[in-house]
Amino acid sequence: MTTRPAEPDRNGNSNYESTQTKSGNDLDTLKRELVKAEVRLAKARATVAGSEVDVRVLSARLKSLAR
Repeated sequence: MTTRPAEPDRNGNSNYESTQTKSGNDLDTLKRELVKAEVRLAKARATVAGSEVDVRVLSARLKSLAR
């Protein structure tokens, strides 16, 4: 069984190549968005960790003043 190549579009590119390029661009976009989301998550975790430390310090100061 022989497969025939995809018909070229107006620019002379085959549909397969156009699909591959679009898929590649979509993949790159998704990768960039994933990295950005990971950075936001890391920043949020750092903020939470910093807030937890603040709460502990303030709780300790409150306890010491209450004595």
